[in-house]
Amino acid sequence: MTIGRGDPAHTGDWRRHLRRISYSRWNVRADGLALMHEWGNRAAWVAAAVSALLFLYAVAYAFPNARRIALQQEREVVEQENRAFCEKHGMLFGTREHTVCAEDLMDIRANERQRTLDELGIF
Repeated sequence: MTIGRGDPAHTGDWRRHLRRISYSRWNVRADGLALMHEWGNRAAWVAAAVSALLFLYAVAYAFPNARRIALQQEREVVEQENRAFCEKHGMLFGTREHTVCAEDLMDIRANERQRTLDELGIF
């Protein structure tokens, strides 16, 4: 059997040759179902493309910036804690004693972090 020029398989207009399908109380044309399937497939591909773009944005821009911002915020909190601690013990901000106090606190934090890593077995 060969496919002729007027055959629906050749022209690609196969939907107009479909028969009606009876579905419970409603009569639904098969071409309507095919059209819904086609649009659903298109919507799924669009959703996949948008998801891929959002993922690439997150990987390339949002995640590195979020990490940088978190480190900056942590640094600011540590500086505020250092300042509050040293001023509590009578060393005014901007003096040499305050700077030495802040450096000592940073050393204490670094030593504590290293002890914690050693206990956990992390190098």
